[in-house]
Amino acid sequence: MQPGRERRWITAAVLLGIFLAAIEATAVATAMPTAVSQLGSVERYSWAFSAYLLTSTTTVPLFGKLADLHGRRGVYLVATAIFLIGSVLCGVAASMEQLILFRALQGIGAGGVMPVAITVIGDIYSLEERGRMQGLFSGVWAFASITGPAVGGLLTDALSWRWVFLLNVPFGIASAAILAIMLRESPMPRRPLDVGGTVALTAGAGLLLLAVQEGSAAWGWHAWPTGAAMLAAAVMLAFFFRQERRAREPMLPIDLFRQPVIGVASLGAIVIGTLLFPLTAFVPMFAQGVRGTNAAEAGALLMPMMIGWPIAATLSGLWLTRLGYRTLSLVGSVLALGGSILLGFVRADTHVLLMPAAIGVLGLGLGFLSTPLIVSVQTAVPRQRRGAATSSQQFFRTIGGAIAVGILGAVLNANLAGHGIGAIAQRALQPATRATLTPDEVARASLGLANGLHQIFLVLTAVAVAGVAVSLHFPKGSPEAHAYQPGEA
Repeated sequence: MQPGRERRWITAAVLLGIFLAAIEATAVATAMPTAVSQLGSVERYSWAFSAYLLTSTTTVPLFGKLADLHGRRGVYLVATAIFLIGSVLCGVAASMEQLILFRALQGIGAGGVMPVAITVIGDIYSLEERGRMQGLFSGVWAFASITGPAVGGLLTDALSWRWVFLLNVPFGIASAAILAIMLRESPMPRRPLDVGGTVALTAGAGLLLLAVQEGSAAWGWHAWPTGAAMLAAAVMLAFFFRQERRAREPMLPIDLFRQPVIGVASLGAIVIGTLLFPLTAFVPMFAQGVRGTNAAEAGALLMPMMIGWPIAATLSGLWLTRLGYRTLSLVGSVLALGGSILLGFVRADTHVLLMPAAIGVLGLGLGFLSTPLIVSVQTAVPRQRRGAATSSQQFFRTIGGAIAVGILGAVLNANLAGHGIGAIAQRALQPATRATLTPDEVARASLGLANGLHQIFLVLTAVAVAGVAVSLHFPKGSPEAHAYQPGEA
């Protein structure tokens, strides 16, 4: 445990790192249209986002395991360096192909910054303090999500889209320097990395995300590239599970998930991702395509969730030791279900305040749910396994969310195509192109999008029901009763 002053500096450093990784995902969205107009290759626009998502997701378990094998400080510094090198290269990219490649490099670094930072917090704070810290982390993440689009737009308009990437550099260097000076670790015995498991999991998860991303958008679900990617992903993941049972130092120890707390928390992480990612993808689409708002107004619809989440996460942390994991996760999952039910009533002609109310209740629910999930996992394992356990939470959340968005997006596209309104629905999403449609086309597009998105919101209600079922399986007892005790296997 670090002394008070040093601990405060370390906390500030990792919070800054998390802020940079979080804001990068949202600030880029407002800068990319300008970047595409200068670099060209509009047909590759989505890959500037997909490349970052792929690499930042698939490298999370790798960095978590490396942090267990070689210490948090060195791995955090390497991940930050990769992130900053990728940022600089993105800022000087001369073509869309270069930008996509450098975004992938940047994502590799981000895949290490987030889980290692959260692991460091688990190391330097006690069980009673970790819950409160998760509330602080949620607040930083929410602030980055809210301000990211505005920051990206301001930098793009006032300077250049390139500064959205270049501005990361001084703050990233400050975060790394503080951690390098303040974080002290005991020497760790050198242990070999499970190379086979690392390659298999990275390749399998990457191929699965690629199949879902492109299968739902460019290739089509019945195209041979989608099938080939799915098959290759299944083969690699099967090899991964086989390898993990045999490896001396497994990449993602399978035995972790035999612990009831970790098994349930992993399912809960999938539920959070499956609710969160589709909300951020499809709620703005409803606002723009059905209500006819602009992008800024559509993004503001998510603000109630970004406000409710950190508030609930902070309260959850304060009440954690008194109420326990199970009670708090049940409170969160029931609130998430209530918000999902409200969202299911949103149609083209419902009151304009119903959707933000539903989003706000969902945010409260996800905030109450997220804190017991991450704290329970960190507390259930010894320090030398905390990196792998912590990273598994982020990995499952992102994988679940990315797959959900791909599948639900494909369902929506099929619904629109089946009614012959796919083309006009796409034009209805932007105010400029929406103005070129006739009143009848606008009405058809709005109704079609409303009906298709209503089906997605109903699916999310079913996911929230599953979340309540997962929380009911959380073991009873106090957090201390589920904490790792020295001498356990």
